[in-house]
Order: sequence, then C-alpha cells, then structure tokens
Amino acid sequence: MTKYQNQPAPAASAAAPRAAANEARNHHWVPQCYLKGFAKSASKNAQLYVVDQITRRAFMASPRNVASARDFNRVNGAGVAPNHVEDGYAHFESQAAQALHRMRESGQHGDEEDRNLILNLIALLAVRTPRMRENVRDFHERVIKQMMYQTVATEERYEATFGRAVRDGDMARDKAIPFEQMKDFIEREQYTIQTSTTHHVDNELHLFETVLPLLGQRSWLLFRAKPGSGGFVTSDHPVGLQWAERKPRGIFSSPGFAMRGTEVLFPVSHDLLMVGQFGGESEIIDVERDQVAIANGMIIRHAHRQVYARDDKFYYLRGDGELRRGGDLLVDVPKR
Repeated sequence: MTKYQNQPAPAASAAAPRAAANEARNHHWVPQCYLKGFAKSASKNAQLYVVDQITRRAFMASPRNVASARDFNRVNGAGVAPNHVEDGYAHFESQAAQALHRMRESGQHGDEEDRNLILNLIALLAVRTPRMRENVRDFHERVIKQMMYQTVATEERYEATFGRAVRDGDMARDKAIPFEQMKDFIEREQYTIQTSTTHHVDNELHLFETVLPLLGQRSWLLFRAKPGSGGFVTSDHPVGLQWAERKPRGIFSSPGFAMRGTEVLFPVSHDLLMVGQFGGESEIIDVERDQVAIANGMIIRHAHRQVYARDDKFYYLRGDGELRRGGDLLVDVPKR
C-alpha cells in the first residue's frame, strides 16, 4: 500500500522574520485554485455561482471573495512569523493546483505523486473549516463553564481556589472579586470563551496527520459527469463524510474517517467527483443526470454556509427525493 506523505504541514522556522507590510491577510480555508474548477473559466477572472444559505441570496463572485476570512491561519508563537503557516499552505496549494489541473484535463486518477497531493488536499480541507473551529471553541466553552460553576458551588471552594491563585502569584489579593459578585456573573452566562487562532491551527495540523493515512487506506471511485448532467457543485465545506448505507442510526452514531461502512465525498471539479470507501477497487464511472443530482444533494447538505457552482443549471435531489435545478435551491434551503 502506498504511504501517503504529509505535504502541507509547515515546519517551524528557526527565526521569526518581521511581518511584511504587504503580507496576505485574506486567508482561504478553501483554496482559490480548487474553486476555479467549478467556474466557467479557470482564469483570474473566474466567476462562481454562489448560494448563501444564511443571507438567502444567490450571486456571482470571484473565488478570491468566498470561503475566506481575515487572518484565518495567522499564528502567534515564539520564533514563528505570523504568516508562516499561511505561507506553507500557499506553497502546498501551488503544487496541488497542478495536480488538480492534470486530473481535470485527463479525467483520470493521475499518477502516484498527483494522488498523494490530492489526498493531502482532501485531508486538509476536511479539518480546516470554520465549522470545525466552532465545534472546538464550543467544546472548550462548555468545559470551562462547567469548571466555573463548580468553582462557585460553595463560598468555601471559591475562597480556596482564588486563595491558591493568590498564594501562587497568579493573582493580586486586591484584585480578588467577592464571591456573590462572581457567582452572579457566572450564573448569568453573559460571556463567551474564545479559542486562539494559533490553537485552532495547531489542532488542525494534528488532525490532518490522523486523517491523511486513513484516506490513503480507501479505494477511490472517480465519477465523471456526462454532458447534459448539469455537473457537480461544491461548497465551503467540500469534504463530505457519511455512512455508505442510508438508514436511521440515531443521533449518537456519527461517521468517522476510520470507520468501515463510511464514504468520503470530494467534488474535484464541475465534471469530476471522488468517492472513497474501504474495500473495493478504484474505478472510473461515467454518470448521468440522476446520479449527479444524488451526489449534489449530498454535497449541498454538507455545506457550512455557501454552495458553489458553474451556474444555476445544476441538478440536485432534494431530501424528499424530488429532482430540482440550481435556481430552486434558495427556496429549498431551510431557514436558520
């Protein structure tokens, strides 16, 4: 079995150069080179048809202006430049762009090197998402709030906790907050717990190391959309993980990348879709409109906020099994 080598994870630098005045601040969690595969043209003037499920708007936009946020990958650490990780990602994405281009042009899986680059890209896109970051932040918040509730459960426990902080030099005695005031503040919960971008990036790189070899253990089907099928769409969360067999499983049965009976969906371009499963062979299958519509329905359901397509002429299968066109998506998007 091929051992898939880690490509995008940047190594720590020995010294932190000063941030350049013109350094990139608009960081994409879905690369522009990937998104261009769903536009009518892959040129610098590429345009995507965007359906935003929050604002409930459909519009045309450049890949530069979607799936990005200011300083999304900016880190703060001793000996590391703020844009060190973003620069490492940019270097990897320039290599992945060439592999994507060759795959789109040939309609084939590609050689071992290209396969390695594509699987690295899938692993990165699976873990580097706003949804993942919010899940991590929410988990930390729930744990910390529970600890704070325990701290103010009794006045004796509160005094012991903050007394220890004063003795350890972590807090000045004259800065201590009276028990009743702190208890009221905690119980009103009029605050949030934030997680640093540096922590998120570090967590993503560790998750990437876990996910990549699991992707390498899967066999990958390559679906090619036939002319007249409307083509595939993608989203701001382009890697879908789901159960291969559709049946009720309960709320505590989420799929995982290491679990048998799961499949990973990754739309490569308007014309290509990869599906990874444990077992079976890597095949190439040409698919008609109805199969494309089923896949698009799944891709749309995995979206975080936005769906991207070449135009509004694509097909998708709604949850009730009805075949729909791209122009209908705003009507079908549930209100949030």
